[in-house]
Amino acid sequence: MTSIKLLDKDLPLKLDWVRTFLAVADTGGFTKAAKSIHLSQPAVSTHIKELEANLGTRLFEHLGGRIRLSRAGEAAAREARKVLETVRSFRDAVVESEETVKGTLALGASTTPGNYLLPPLMGRFERLHPQSRTSLFIGNSTEVLGRLRANEVDLGMVGFAPPDSDFVHQAFAQDEIVLFAGSGHPLARKRRLKASDLEGERILRREADSATRGLGDAWFSSHELHPATMELGSPETVKRAAAAGLGIGILSRFAIEWEVHEKRLAVLHVPGFPIRRPLYLAYLRKKHLTPAMKSFLKLVEGIRGR
Repeated sequence: MTSIKLLDKDLPLKLDWVRTFLAVADTGGFTKAAKSIHLSQPAVSTHIKELEANLGTRLFEHLGGRIRLSRAGEAAAREARKVLETVRSFRDAVVESEETVKGTLALGASTTPGNYLLPPLMGRFERLHPQSRTSLFIGNSTEVLGRLRANEVDLGMVGFAPPDSDFVHQAFAQDEIVLFAGSGHPLARKRRLKASDLEGERILRREADSATRGLGDAWFSSHELHPATMELGSPETVKRAAAAGLGIGILSRFAIEWEVHEKRLAVLHVPGFPIRRPLYLAYLRKKHLTPAMKSFLKLVEGIRGR
């Protein structure tokens, strides 16, 4: 396969020459061609001379006071039309890629937005843009930012504002971190609790890198409480453990909405809870915003507005 570099060296054709050549061929004269492509007649003559010099052959013949294509010119005209058509297709493809929402949009999210907020948005996005597909990576917020930085995902939803200026971020939802227990737990029967009521209880918490875990640990530390803990790797495990009476859970309210509605879990009313925090949508500042990214950002903005 001939490289573009070799083509540039061996055939340094200018598209302006090709366009002018076809204008002369189609109109049958330099003056008419000049008017049709809005050039001066001397400029048209110069383009044709330069093209003929480049190709090493005469493209036109002067017969009976008229200009006609030579045999070489007829062959050149056929190929020139293909060249210009290819250029138009090239331009149209680029423009379409910047206007049409299609292809794969790679999303990353921390556990709470990834499990409970993003799937409905992804479904709506794909219904609005049938030529698009979404993919989703779920990890903790630190892992999502790492994937963004490595350009492995396009947009990320995380539980804290990115700490450096490499990222653009905006709050898109308000989260509430709550304490909860199985509906049969003695504390679930009390309408109001004090922080000291948690003494002697085991706290079911997420892994160390979880933003939810960090907020909960900070609250306990501020109240000088040092309860026994059980570290669990996912919200589902925390919920099941709490429902089984193994301790007091701490998660996003989004994560336990269904279980609370079904009276399997009960939110505990403790001073300082719920802990409210924004969830952030982030992307690399240097990232080129594709039509899919722009459309998803607009979708999120519309939902945030409501």
